[in-house]
Amino acid sequence: MITTYHRAANDLDIKALTPEGGSLGRNLATVSFPVAAIAFGAVYAKWRSLRTASVIAAGLFLASLLSNIRFFRNVKRRETLKKEANAVEVFEVSASSVLDLEPLGDNAPAYCFFVGDGKALLLVGQWLLEYDSFPAESFRFHRWADTKEPIRIEVIGRPLDATPSTVGLRPNHRFGKMEAFDATPATLQDDLDRSLCKLTERISAR
Repeated sequence: MITTYHRAANDLDIKALTPEGGSLGRNLATVSFPVAAIAFGAVYAKWRSLRTASVIAAGLFLASLLSNIRFFRNVKRRETLKKEANAVEVFEVSASSVLDLEPLGDNAPAYCFFVGDGKALLLVGQWLLEYDSFPAESFRFHRWADTKEPIRIEVIGRPLDATPSTVGLRPNHRFGKMEAFDATPATLQDDLDRSLCKLTERISAR
């Protein structure tokens, strides 16, 4: 069974963006500057050119700085969503079984949960490895309503062993980190082909 509802963002959602309590200054001091310094040393050691080493190190630092600024602007913007009632979309899931599908490239793991009434939920990506007690027989999947990007998984039931499957994702499949579709265990490959290829057609038609 899947129950879906919306809510405002909360402190746990914001914390999930920066799980280690990062800040702009900390990231620059602990990551950006050391990487630039190492690059400077490596380039200078190879070419003995202060100018070349400085240009490459400065470029790396600037790229990291801009990336961090964009990231923390997004964090700040998300904090304002605590006042918006529909900012976060929540899927409350109860599953009878889960298959560990054959992944496509680095899209692993790929879990397919069967939730009753001929419905299935596909979760894909290395971000799932952050959860030690996952997959589980029941959980809440939280994502941003505007971008559909996952925020976090809240496990509320017992761990559920994922059964290895020969069914897999294919190059012509187009999917996000979560897809809900009609499926049964016996026809899963056909169900995936039908649902994820339809998604391809919809994207191409836009």
